[in-house]
Amino acid sequence: MKQVKKRTEKQNRSFHKGFTDISNILIENGVSLNAVIKNLEIRPTPESVKEIYKAIAYSKYGVKSTTELTTSQIDPVWEDLIKAISIATGVYIVFPSEENREAYINSLDN
Repeated sequence: MKQVKKRTEKQNRSFHKGFTDISNILIENGVSLNAVIKNLEIRPTPESVKEIYKAIAYSKYGVKSTTELTTSQIDPVWEDLIKAISIATGVYIVFPSEENREAYINSLDN
């Protein structure tokens, strides 16, 4: 079996430069990621949903990792994400915590 080469350090730097350039151009032109994403067909995965959650958290609180969120910041970020999902699907999903266990199960059944 042929071994697949991982990207080079130069390619890695190019990725990061390109991502920075794209984000700067979007900001300079007043274009949100919403406008870009609506033109893409992206299959949801747990990882992609988490990245959206992290983007909301960064936008609201300036944190780059979910581990940096305080306990009082978790729910507002979740609510922003779920509001958008609810608008798109008609389904509201409560945060899956012990306190919300029954409501969470019911939200998945509906």
